Amino acid sequence: MDKTDVLIIGGSAAGLMAANTLKKRYPEKKVTVVRNVKKTPVPCGIPYIYGILKDVAKDIIPDEGFLNAGIEILSKHVEKVDRAGKTVTLNDGSSIGYEKLILGTGSKPFVPPMPGINLKNVFTVKKDPEYLDELYVALQKVKNVVVIGGGFIGVEMAEQIAKMSGAVCQDYFCTAEQSGATINVSLIEMLPHCLMLACEEEFGIVAENELKKMGINVMVENQVKSIDDDGTGKVSSVTMTNGTKLSADLVIIGIGAVPNIDLAESVGLSANPRGGFDVDEYLQTQDPDVYAAGDCAAKFSFFTGKPSGIRLASVACTEGMIAASNLYNEKSRKTMGALGAFATKVGERSIGAAGLTTKAAADEKIEVVIGEAVAPNRHPGALPGCIPTMKAKLLFRKDNGVIVGGHICGSEAAADMANVIAVAIQSKLTAEDMATMQYATHPLLTSSPLSYHVMLAAENAAAQLAK
Repeated sequence: MDKTDVLIIGGSAAGLMAANTLKKRYPEKKVTVVRNVKKTPVPCGIPYIYGILKDVAKDIIPDEGFLNAGIEILSKHVEKVDRAGKTVTLNDGSSIGYEKLILGTGSKPFVPPMPGINLKNVFTVKKDPEYLDELYVALQKVKNVVVIGGGFIGVEMAEQIAKMSGAVCQDYFCTAEQSGATINVSLIEMLPHCLMLACEEEFGIVAENELKKMGINVMVENQVKSIDDDGTGKVSSVTMTNGTKLSADLVIIGIGAVPNIDLAESVGLSANPRGGFDVDEYLQTQDPDVYAAGDCAAKFSFFTGKPSGIRLASVACTEGMIAASNLYNEKSRKTMGALGAFATKVGERSIGAAGLTTKAAADEKIEVVIGEAVAPNRHPGALPGCIPTMKAKLLFRKDNGVIVGGHICGSEAAADMANVIAVAIQSKLTAEDMATMQYATHPLLTSSPLSYHVMLAAENAAAQLAK
């Protein structure tokens, strides 16, 4: 039987970050990662396999850096975990003994109990290169694609599939018509607008308009009742709850993910099918030698302490780092909870968000003051790449002026602005703090220092709070 000091089950964001952290802090320890795929895809890059990259192999996290750091990577399935004997049995019959164990098994796509879900050419978005390649091959042969789910994955998949077919134009910004696309794409979302769970409603509408410019049929406030069989076991259409039918040669389900806790019974640790493995704020399970991190671990809200369904690669990386740090130095780091920081690019508009939306704040009965700012993302506005109406919308608690959310729509700077906002939320900065902070500006990169979006929106909120 092979032996290792730290065994990590799961080779994506949480597992790889945990492995890296361990080798930096405890270089003398043997670290072994077991993953159930041959290669690890870049999770957030999956939609871009189909439009921009055009090759699954271009969306792979290289193993070399981890191997060079002395991390062992095994592409095998874990069949059983024996905590009493501190051993793991793999699918080839071999076993590995461990001193400490980190569960980083991630998540799997949520598959609704819908008629026709098992038909041929019905796909989810799995983090498995071989499966993703099957989807890529299937997309080459179809004309009508229906994407179910208007969150980030659904929106990005719909956009990239619209660009992929017969692409004459290689420009990221070209429309479906300009690219010569021959695939008709429909996107179905049950909520009033796309991206509503993470972004302000008005910015979800911006994303929808960008998709429509590309010829994508966006159907909000709609729900799929069934996926229909063509008589040979293959999808032919989808039927909506209102009776409408849409032709479909291929369907992609992108309506969220659930924690992968398939090992829960074997491990003998408490876990919830919706929440994940139960952990404390140090990411320790009931077993002091077993930690869980990433999508498979239960989360709580940064704002309320209530259970949270936020699952992001960025959160997984942070948790992998925390879990690894605590293995041999208990309680050295703890999670502050999930606040949710997001970014995406749809057509010619980038959207960033961090923290609560106005709806989420209202649902939690948190009264907020909103500060907004609209300004060009260049100064002067005549410079190339200028988006005249880039907008920031910041939410501050009315009782103490502390920021609880922020949303940006405009240029690619939206992502970094969302990161600034995320740091401000974690640091509990007020509108006054953010209005008087010092920010970097440059004519080709940002708005004028007189109208830097985050600063000006904070000042507009601070003026309201001062009354």
